[in-house]
Amino acid sequence: MADSAIWLFAQAPERMDTINIAVVGSLGVGKSSFIQRALRLNKLPTSSQSSVRQDIEGIPHIVCLVEYDTGQINMDELPAPGKQIQWPKQINGHPVRAPDGALVLYDVTDKDSIRDMTPALTALSSANVPFFSVATKCDSPEKLRQLDIASVTRLANTYALCIGEFRTSANSPATQRDCLQAILRAALANRRGTLEKSEASVSRRRAASSAANLDAPSPDIINGRPRSQQHSRASSDLSLLRGFPLVSNDAYHRQPSRSARVEYQRQEQHHNPSGSPDAPEEGHAQTVSSMLRTPGIRLDAGGDTFLDVDESDADSYRYSDDIPILQRNDEVPGDRPPRSMGVSFDELVDRLIAQKMSRADHNFADVFLCLYRKFAAPGVLFGALRARLERVKEDKGIHYLLKTETQLRIVEVIAKWVALYPGDFARPTTRRSLEELIRHLSTEPIFAAAAHQMRVYLESKVTEDDDTGWAQSDDPGDASQSGPAKQVGQRGSEISERVNSLQLEESAEQRRPSQSSEHSERGGRTPARFQFHSYEDYEREAATMVPTGIYPLNKIRYRVFMDIDPDDIADEITRIDWVMFSSIRIRDFVRHVSLTQEQKEKCKSLKNVNRMISHFNHVAQWVENMVLIRDKAKHRAPCLERFMIIAMKLRKMNNYNGLAAVLAGINSTAVHRLAQTRALVSPDVLKQFARLQLLMGTQKSYFAYRLAWENSPLPRIPYIPLHRRDLVSAEEGSRTFVGPNGDKINWRKFEVLGEVLLPIMKSQGQPYPNLNRHEGSRELILECKMMTDEEDIYQRSVQVESGAAGAADGKKKFPWLAK
Repeated sequence: MADSAIWLFAQAPERMDTINIAVVGSLGVGKSSFIQRALRLNKLPTSSQSSVRQDIEGIPHIVCLVEYDTGQINMDELPAPGKQIQWPKQINGHPVRAPDGALVLYDVTDKDSIRDMTPALTALSSANVPFFSVATKCDSPEKLRQLDIASVTRLANTYALCIGEFRTSANSPATQRDCLQAILRAALANRRGTLEKSEASVSRRRAASSAANLDAPSPDIINGRPRSQQHSRASSDLSLLRGFPLVSNDAYHRQPSRSARVEYQRQEQHHNPSGSPDAPEEGHAQTVSSMLRTPGIRLDAGGDTFLDVDESDADSYRYSDDIPILQRNDEVPGDRPPRSMGVSFDELVDRLIAQKMSRADHNFADVFLCLYRKFAAPGVLFGALRARLERVKEDKGIHYLLKTETQLRIVEVIAKWVALYPGDFARPTTRRSLEELIRHLSTEPIFAAAAHQMRVYLESKVTEDDDTGWAQSDDPGDASQSGPAKQVGQRGSEISERVNSLQLEESAEQRRPSQSSEHSERGGRTPARFQFHSYEDYEREAATMVPTGIYPLNKIRYRVFMDIDPDDIADEITRIDWVMFSSIRIRDFVRHVSLTQEQKEKCKSLKNVNRMISHFNHVAQWVENMVLIRDKAKHRAPCLERFMIIAMKLRKMNNYNGLAAVLAGINSTAVHRLAQTRALVSPDVLKQFARLQLLMGTQKSYFAYRLAWENSPLPRIPYIPLHRRDLVSAEEGSRTFVGPNGDKINWRKFEVLGEVLLPIMKSQGQPYPNLNRHEGSRELILECKMMTDEEDIYQRSVQVESGAAGAADGKKKFPWLAK
């Protein structure tokens, strides 16, 4: 799959600088329409952020526009000077970064669109974010306008980082693009520290003046009547409104912000040198002070917060993800609005087929395809993807190249889905839908390669397995419908078995993510070569690695063990662990922690997980038995020291599962109590072994191991018991569906699951090169008959080295020391 042509459009340029622009405005102000016209999109954006590639000053950048709601700005405590805003890390499940610039939108036909403008402007200024004030729907008739653009502009200009203002309309899309270019230049200048408000304002005014028919109405006319005919109080306090009744003061109970009050007092002194309080009422040059005191429209009205602009993190409306739960101040939970919980299925599908702009987007696709069965059946997802494919095809307003690129992204997702989880398409209805899509794609030359690839998987890989009936599944259908499909599936399964039995090399597209492994013996031994291309190949090999218990553990086995190079034993332990690890499908890890015992018995592939768990315990017991073979401490010490050296080799090979198994045997009660034996081990070996114990220690929830695991290069094998425990915590710690009606998907839960599963997926994709199959080591590990009962092993430990007996012997050897 990795070398297929359909992955072409999924790749994003590397190391391209990103500029994030916040599009701030109240509900219905036209943020999505603004983004559509500014980025020249074919339709309204379906998510809260939209990204495109643009050349700015001759340098390519990724421009990301993110929608923010001004109604979610906290009104209680605006940020004091020097305080930093905690921008949200996610919006509707999409990761976002702090903005480099902002466009504050307001609707000239809606007085409510500026109610929360003051907190937004104060928040942006506190965060050192340059911004433009943007008036939308400026092509509206005079009688529909409720706001005076000049007055709003004067309000925005009281903030130092306000570059200027723009006036936009639907019939003049160039104004939106000019506005975007202006804020991009300002954001870059602000990054370099060369932003000058005067220069930016001049360029802004030139761009604004070129827009036709967007001039603001005369401030002398309000609601069709001369100012002289209106009440003086109304003329001073309601210059922003056009013909709307006053609202009671009781509707808004919050106080204006301190930082905004300082700004408008300075502006008032500047426009009114005489200091006369009646000056604002004499003319139409409204001051910010009178605006903020207006009882009919409070610019500092309260609302749900989205940007954390409080003076302390603990008091923020929307908690940052960096703040521990126990450190959050929830003394008055009723005063805080509930956070928006969950995302819809359509939003997740839209993100799945969206352009991949970062590694997080690629990771999202892997996690979604692995775990979507928790909340949707394959037929539902396939139907949603086909509907979007048809929608793009029927869209006549999109350019051919953009249409083809979008279609390729959707086809890529489907092809990847079929390759990784063919069992999802085993049910008759979903299978027929896939066949229909393949026939349709085959008629298009650009999709022919992808269609051929999916047809190969459909004929050879799509059979009923544990994925078919897991969690949310499709309707199995009646017997008459499932008969032909079942026969086709059986025929494909038989073909696959024959190919696998002949050990034929498959094409690169048909290999499992880890591709192939080829091992050979070193030295003068007969080479033992074998190739693994699929989970089935690994599963067949893993089935031969079950302990048999043929040879007894005696002095002969002890001498054989001491004669074998520790590198060979470490290689064989790693080879066995790798084969067992690679035989486990990624969904089997999830099923192993989420299914009931009765359901696990029906799931055939879970035997691979159980086999690896059993092998872990077997290796630990094998270490114990090998150390306890000999009766004398001088013979046990070299054996114990050799196992410590093997543990060091396993660490160098990044086989954390094998390392943990050997450590479990060495640190078991039966071996750890052998004080006389441990005293004879080399101090240097003990010192290096102590580092391994710290690495795999349980302190701070295996902090040392987790750090090493994250930074270990491939190939590597994880410590399976710990990752399984993490999956249990994530699975049982939160619900799948949230929201008032339980119809929203708690994607945060699946992000946590993905944090555990993604490194495992990556590890399975890179096999160990040049591992050698050592028959002598294999016989020692898998074919020795040994004690498996912990009580019997402990009794053997007491038999070979009794603590009381050792103390008594010491007194007999040196009786005069007691005197």
